[in-house]
Amino acid sequence: MIHSNSPYLLSHAHNPVDWYPWGPEALEKAKRENKLIFLSVGYSTCYWCHVAERTIYSKPEFARWMNAWFVNIKVDREQRPDLDRIYMLATQIMTGRGGWPNNLFLTPDLRPVFAGSYFPPHDDDFGRTGFSTILRTLHQTWTTDRKRLTDIGERVHASLRDYQQRSTSGTQRALNPGEWLTAAATSLIARADRKHGGLASSGSTKFPRAPALELLLAHYRIHRDRASLDLLTQHLDAMAYGGIYDHLAGGFHRYTVEPSWSIPHFEKMLYDNAQLMKIYAEAFAITRNPLYRFVAEDVAAYLARQMMAGGGGFYTAQDSEVKGKEGASYVWTRTEIVSILRGKSAERFFDIFALTPMPANVVAESLETKPSAEEEGVIRFRLPVAETLKRARSADVVTLLAGTRPLRQELLLARDRRPQPLRDDKIIVGLNGLAIEAFTEAGRILGNQEYISIARRSAEYIWAVAYSAKSESLKHEIFQGRVQTDGFLDDYALLGRAYISLYGATRQQVWLDRAVKLGDTLLKRFARPDGALLTSTSGKDLLITPLDDGDNAQPSGTSAAVELLLRLAKTGGKTGYAEAAAKIVQRLGGQLDAQPHGWSTLVVAANANKFEPSIAALGGPGSASVQAGGLPDFRPPVTADHVRVRATASSADDFYRIEITLDIDRGYHVNANPASFPYLVPTNVSLDGITPISVDYPRPITFKPNFARDGIKVYEGKPTIAVRVAKKELPKTGSLRARVTAQACDDQVCLPPSEFPLSIDPPDARTGAALK
Repeated sequence: MIHSNSPYLLSHAHNPVDWYPWGPEALEKAKRENKLIFLSVGYSTCYWCHVAERTIYSKPEFARWMNAWFVNIKVDREQRPDLDRIYMLATQIMTGRGGWPNNLFLTPDLRPVFAGSYFPPHDDDFGRTGFSTILRTLHQTWTTDRKRLTDIGERVHASLRDYQQRSTSGTQRALNPGEWLTAAATSLIARADRKHGGLASSGSTKFPRAPALELLLAHYRIHRDRASLDLLTQHLDAMAYGGIYDHLAGGFHRYTVEPSWSIPHFEKMLYDNAQLMKIYAEAFAITRNPLYRFVAEDVAAYLARQMMAGGGGFYTAQDSEVKGKEGASYVWTRTEIVSILRGKSAERFFDIFALTPMPANVVAESLETKPSAEEEGVIRFRLPVAETLKRARSADVVTLLAGTRPLRQELLLARDRRPQPLRDDKIIVGLNGLAIEAFTEAGRILGNQEYISIARRSAEYIWAVAYSAKSESLKHEIFQGRVQTDGFLDDYALLGRAYISLYGATRQQVWLDRAVKLGDTLLKRFARPDGALLTSTSGKDLLITPLDDGDNAQPSGTSAAVELLLRLAKTGGKTGYAEAAAKIVQRLGGQLDAQPHGWSTLVVAANANKFEPSIAALGGPGSASVQAGGLPDFRPPVTADHVRVRATASSADDFYRIEITLDIDRGYHVNANPASFPYLVPTNVSLDGITPISVDYPRPITFKPNFARDGIKVYEGKPTIAVRVAKKELPKTGSLRARVTAQACDDQVCLPPSEFPLSIDPPDARTGAALK
């Protein structure tokens, strides 16, 4: 274990337990000595994994039993997601629930006979069976009644095979992406938590659910469905204001343990923050709510500051605990904050932020109680927002937050002097794909080239270190500069998707070429003739062949692969990508018809990227009608759908006067130049290779949206921009090339900006105006 390249496994290297990593040595030892295997699956930032290490695995009395009776194997779930998927499914089959650590006892042929999560060291007063009792009971049963355990193992193995067969069987279905999208959005809307925002769950926990948020965003873009947008914005607002967000350093914690988004489980995961950074940027693009831009930029700063390696690439996670205490580095007492900020500054802080108490056992009712002076609590934005703005005499939330930056920075400096949570320094290829894509898309949307530079640097690092040109293959992870573990489906798909985004943002051919290589290798390594995608090519020592079962906290490899293939098909290069994607989707038709919200990323990809009509000939009920009519092209609306641009030119003594007129549809407007806020996209005119004498923008009118009480300056109707260009600046071609950038908004949302190219042939004094 001491030679492992996993921070999680290394944290157990000095236990008295004789741990083995998963591999031939441990598995052959179990067979040779005919012992049960104790398999413990976890990860480095898992709170209860640390508790088990302190209370059980570091104790010599437990180590004696474990070493004598069992072969003990530790698995890092992020290093071996295939094993994690298989044995989490086994635990769910056996217990009806699952979590980490995931602890199982296996027969020497790897069949599970007992499973659970964290076990207390000994039987406790709550009726929970202790780990000591479990060890003795299983050892005794294996010694005296082995058939009883092997029968259990056979039944669990049969259930695993049956589950996999049912999840992938069935005839191919017609492609109905529009129906799946609407059905999925309807299902999510029905589960909205109207009181606290976000999606309600069966328990008290609340998760970000990034793929579901992307689906709501897509449904609004395509159908302008107000209910989808309302649920999305309520979800984003609740998280941005809540304790799940780190209001001092930026970044989102893993989830909350109660429904109001106030008390988090304090891990910070790369995959959550990368996806949410992109979603907040996308939400800003359509709503122009400055809070969403603020959050996207704050998360980007957190990732660049605390989660990015020096040479490129992003680390995996930050731990939730310090010295055995959950959230120790994050929680505050009121007295601590007052002692740091003092006087009026402390009063100002508590006018805007609240401390939600953190009792030992958090229940929803506890959030209604006011914390006493010395209770430890989590910082969150004070609700209701309107009352906080009024109390703070501020016009909007972002201006208010910007004004508190010095106070928050002072608290962060004090917090940084505390012992800090550990960071998992693995660089996982697939997760880096999410981060590279997030920085690329946020950079494009927010007009920040530095974000795209960060994405490019990390993309280059991953390719240089994790990709082998000789074998045309990826490795799964990089730790301390060394690559290890063959790449999984999601590594190829998510990195390929990121490279496609980089190509779109930079138009550098190298990124498209690399995306093509990853797409081609993905099909060779993981695609089966029946349309299923394997998630791993390491079939040895796996109880079943793991397949994806949906999009959960992040996109599945299968969904990301479908999106990559469809986006490659749109580049106009090699053929066959769309057909391969359609075959994968048709194979999952039964699941998509039954629970489309479970495959949110795949449904979004299928709607955003058009299948060719001939693809329906692959087969499946109803395919003939699809083949005849084809699938509709669900292109999201853009500014150019509601704005038209024309230009006229006239000649004066030594300059040309160009009048550029925007024809804006009734009910829409575009931002003035200059824009009212730095985060708004101004209407802008630029000339290729020429500096004009002047550009005179028209007088704006005032529009008052909900997020700007004092209003913003906009243009409506048919505003005209006057440009004067010196005749001596005229290019040799005789034509002036201009670009107009604008973003159309109505009273609720904004559309993606459009760029309008113009080619103008300036007139001479005799001929008058000429225009292309």
